[in-house]
Amino acid sequence: MNAQRDFTTAFQDEIPNYRAVTDGISSLGIRSTRVRVANPRSEWVKELEERFDVLTSLRRGWDGYTGVPVSFTCAQFAANLIERLYNRSLPAPQLVPMANGTMRLEWHMNEFDVEVDVLGPYDVVAYRADLLNDTEEEIEIQTDFTELSEWITELATERLEIQVQAGG
Repeated sequence: MNAQRDFTTAFQDEIPNYRAVTDGISSLGIRSTRVRVANPRSEWVKELEERFDVLTSLRRGWDGYTGVPVSFTCAQFAANLIERLYNRSLPAPQLVPMANGTMRLEWHMNEFDVEVDVLGPYDVVAYRADLLNDTEEEIEIQTDFTELSEWITELATERLEIQVQAGG
């Protein structure tokens, strides 16, 4: 089995990945292990790719204190979460680095504030403020992201209603 360098990367150009190539010479079955990385399909992830690169490449002390770059693991999970939350009726979230290497996804629109703190894989805290009704909600999420998905759907529905009312 030959190894061929394949320069596909996830968020940072300096991290090469390797792809195994079989030459088919042997008639014996070769058990190969494959790791597949899905290509992002949503417009949000494509739009935010460069921002992910920036956040995972921040210098120590980027915040003027002891801030560390967003961890690759955190960024990767956030990208997967963004992929799942994608709604074509909404703009991509703002990506905000946190000083401890985690990140936040934010939408501020239509009298809603939605902030999603991605602390690590399957460790998420989400906050929503309804500015019209003066209500706030906070949820901690480990495995079931249904309620967060519903928040995003409501945000999109609200946006569509406002656009229709405005004639847009």
